[in-house]
Amino acid sequence: MSLSDIISACFGGGSNASSERQAPYLSADDAAQMPLEVFVQRSLESAPSALGQSNAFCDIFRKHIKSGANTAYVAQVVQDSLTRLASNDTDRAAAQWACQILALAAQSSAGGYYPPQVQDQNHSYAQAVASDSAGWEMQQPQQHHKPPQPQAKSDVYVRSYFFPSEESFNALVQFLDSAQSSLDICVFNITDNGIANAIIAAKRRGVDVRIITDDEQLKCKGSDVERLQEDHGIPFKTDNDPSKFMHSKFAVIDQRAVWCGSYNWTVAGRRYNNESVICTNDPETAHAFSSEFSNLWNQFS
Repeated sequence: MSLSDIISACFGGGSNASSERQAPYLSADDAAQMPLEVFVQRSLESAPSALGQSNAFCDIFRKHIKSGANTAYVAQVVQDSLTRLASNDTDRAAAQWACQILALAAQSSAGGYYPPQVQDQNHSYAQAVASDSAGWEMQQPQQHHKPPQPQAKSDVYVRSYFFPSEESFNALVQFLDSAQSSLDICVFNITDNGIANAIIAAKRRGVDVRIITDDEQLKCKGSDVERLQEDHGIPFKTDNDPSKFMHSKFAVIDQRAVWCGSYNWTVAGRRYNNESVICTNDPETAHAFSSEFSNLWNQFS
């Protein structure tokens, strides 16, 4: 059986399939609006659409990669999606093995990724790649005369972003789009409608969203915070003290990852100002920022 046959079987195809799975149609225009994880899942579910618009779909994926997408996480999403779409245990096993074959092929040609269960006596796990699911790890050659190196935490990343930059802005939107249960935002102001739309999308998919902002900035022209409450039911609080600023700028998703730095969530910050940000899912950092948000939320009116 060829690799293409294996992958075909994962979608319910092949000679032994009792019925062919009907794939929904997905346009390139709709696909271009999706965050990375949703794009991968939906394009696999709608594979005939993706193949029929191959150039456009490839361009969409390349843009995600250029904006700093985690390739190890993409591989995990692909494997999970193929496994979910498979019609039986045999096909699910074939999907997982197909992904391992592709990972090994990538590693041999470009120093890519090993699945964690595939090991070689000349290699050891040395450095984790940024994936909350912790399913894939990078391997580096290790000399036999050197002592083993400590294993890095497989699910921890720290990423840096700088503005003005549309790529950094897209990274923020992807960060917000990845929220599943909670999104706590503590920022000086929000005037960028692109960010406001990502916050609205999170609320619509059932994420518990809260916002803390500066009381004086709330009154500024273009501020989106009151609109987000009035039109979408997103609660907010302010410092309610004109003698000082609520000048923090951070967001926490699902109490597991943090976006923080000098960047104001404004059009000027996105397009003109020199700003710097880090994004991390380090557990201690995420816990500290979650606690700070809770303290401010309880403190402010």
